[in-house]
Amino acid sequence: MVTFDILFGNLRYLGFFDFLLPWALFSAITFGILAKSEAISKEVSVNGTISLAASFFIINYTPLGMTLGAFFTNLFGVAALIMGGLLVAIFFLGMAGLKFEDIAGGNKTAIGILLAFIALIVFLSTGGSWIRVDETTLATMFMIIVMAMAVMFLGSKSGD
Repeated sequence: MVTFDILFGNLRYLGFFDFLLPWALFSAITFGILAKSEAISKEVSVNGTISLAASFFIINYTPLGMTLGAFFTNLFGVAALIMGGLLVAIFFLGMAGLKFEDIAGGNKTAIGILLAFIALIVFLSTGGSWIRVDETTLATMFMIIVMAMAVMFLGSKSGD
């Protein structure tokens, strides 16, 4: 355990988490988008050069005075907690003999809105906003989303 503490401490000291990992992540994402969409060029070298240049620019960006590495650390930490909670919920649904499709009723719009809301909460809770959102605002947003989903659910029922 101590050796891992020293290893991660040295990596943190060298800027691995604040420079290299965000740079590599953003470079891979931008290269993948440019290569898949062929928006700028079909040439791999052109897309690679653009993604490398953009990824070096992103290293200079510091949201809310925190490093990009600290933001990603918080983001993926909260995402791991949510994924663990969803896994436990799926376990309980399976023990009850239910499937997620049975509960959602095949309403992909409601599932999409729910996932977007979860992503928004994760983004806001990790410091990804310049607007300070407290628990009351998040609770209000949650209730508005729940009411909108209920209206969508009731509106989707056709009275043949």
